[in-house]
Amino acid sequence: MTGQGDAASNGSKRDLSRSRFFCNNARKGSLVCGILAFVALVIGGGFSEISKSGAPTSLETDAVRWVIVGSLVVGVALYVIGGRMARKARG
Repeated sequence: MTGQGDAASNGSKRDLSRSRFFCNNARKGSLVCGILAFVALVIGGGFSEISKSGAPTSLETDAVRWVIVGSLVVGVALYVIGGRMARKARG
């Protein structure tokens, strides 16, 4: 019996080229951008916790907003580029 499940049991590494995010560097970059957006969201929530008035300043809000929006835009672009690269490599 051979198959995908046996690859990990014999000590060999899994085939990451079939993975959605680890198939090429552009897709890995999109994953990093998504993680960055989530981290910025958590940090933005932390700003309201440490603020004296209970609300973050407009500068903090704008900085977090632009980091989230920018990383999501770049992440989506990298995801699309990575999908085209993967399709080109397969076909």
